Amino acid sequence: MPYQLLPAPFFLLFAIRFLKLDHKFLKWKFWLFAPFWIFMVVYMGMRWDVIVNELTYAVARKKYFPVFKIEEIATLVYGFILVFWCFRIVFRFERQNRDKKYDLVVSQTRWIKKILAMGVGLCVIWLLSLFFDLVSIYHWGNYAYLPAWFGFLFLIIYVSYSGFQPNSILHNPPDLSEEAEEIILKTELSEPEKGDSTIRKYFQKIEQMMLVGKKYLDPNLDLQLLAKEISISPNYLSKIINSHSHMRFSDYVNSYRVMHARHMLETETFKDYDMLSIALEAGFNSKSVFYAAFKKHTGQTPGAYRIQYEKKNES
Repeated sequence: MPYQLLPAPFFLLFAIRFLKLDHKFLKWKFWLFAPFWIFMVVYMGMRWDVIVNELTYAVARKKYFPVFKIEEIATLVYGFILVFWCFRIVFRFERQNRDKKYDLVVSQTRWIKKILAMGVGLCVIWLLSLFFDLVSIYHWGNYAYLPAWFGFLFLIIYVSYSGFQPNSILHNPPDLSEEAEEIILKTELSEPEKGDSTIRKYFQKIEQMMLVGKKYLDPNLDLQLLAKEISISPNYLSKIINSHSHMRFSDYVNSYRVMHARHMLETETFKDYDMLSIALEAGFNSKSVFYAAFKKHTGQTPGAYRIQYEKKNES
């Protein structure tokens, strides 16, 4: 059985399914296994010949040795083709999602690229083993393939280990609990000051957009965009936020994001999320900005806050 021709197409199909691109490759699924079925038919014919003509192992091996080597070379060539095709699919997927939390997309596709890089390395080792076996004056036999076998074993262990890691949050991240949502809605970051009723009304509208509409979760939110939605000038919006929250626009928005991140860090559902995932889900564009804003508003790093909260719950 030419099982060597199965791992590469199966992993390519897995990557396509993981990235939810099945609809674009439905027509290709069957043809990915064409080399496997071709050599399967060839091997069945060889097996029939051995049984009918009662060939010994030595005679059969000598007769069909070239077929085995052709299959081995075909497997290597086909493996290289599928690996680089998969690389292309992943890179294209990342480019198409630049506007959808690009850092999070890359963090979830990085492990696929690692496995593909290992696959390339394994193919190279296998190719060197094949070359050494064919040109060496010594009859190494299967011993020439020991590095390739150990490489394949390491790849299996790594894939298995990766499978036990926290699942992807790329497509369907879990929601905060109803209790946490209620806390966020009830939290008052600032009290509108007495003064111009028009300004106070605008600020209440902004607060409503933040608390209920959760505009702060949009990583592209800026002064111009929010001002356009409220139909006022950016300068006027900046004046409203400064007068009522005593913060600049960026700090005001980040205060909501930090509040959202705090509740994620305190929620059991998100305990396996790393800090980059927490940051991006809370609306931050990068981990460094998240850390700076979190420490500014809480006096702690996100990691220290999570540890302190866990210890508090344990006691």
